[in-house]
Amino acid sequence: MNTSSGLVRRKEITNKRKGSVQIRFEILEFLFFSDKTQLRTHVWRKATDVSYDDFLKHLIYLKDKGFVKEESQNRLLLTAEGRKIYINLRDSLPSLL
Repeated sequence: MNTSSGLVRRKEITNKRKGSVQIRFEILEFLFFSDKTQLRTHVWRKATDVSYDDFLKHLIYLKDKGFVKEESQNRLLLTAEGRKIYINLRDSLPSLL
């Protein structure tokens, strides 16, 4: 009986929607650990589980802030400012959670 209750509880937790900060952090994190530019669709598939339209909204936000740069042929690159923001977020998030 406890097992099924635990499964239901885990399912409820995993079905919660991610917030904007978490989605943007995941995009920054993926690009931070990438050693070269990445195709936009590759980042979308690997870094997030949101729809492509939602991904584009978050990407536009990150580009407008100067954290991500889009080069020719839809290739994404983390800027120096993006690296700085990612490191600050990575260091502060554990204390917030």
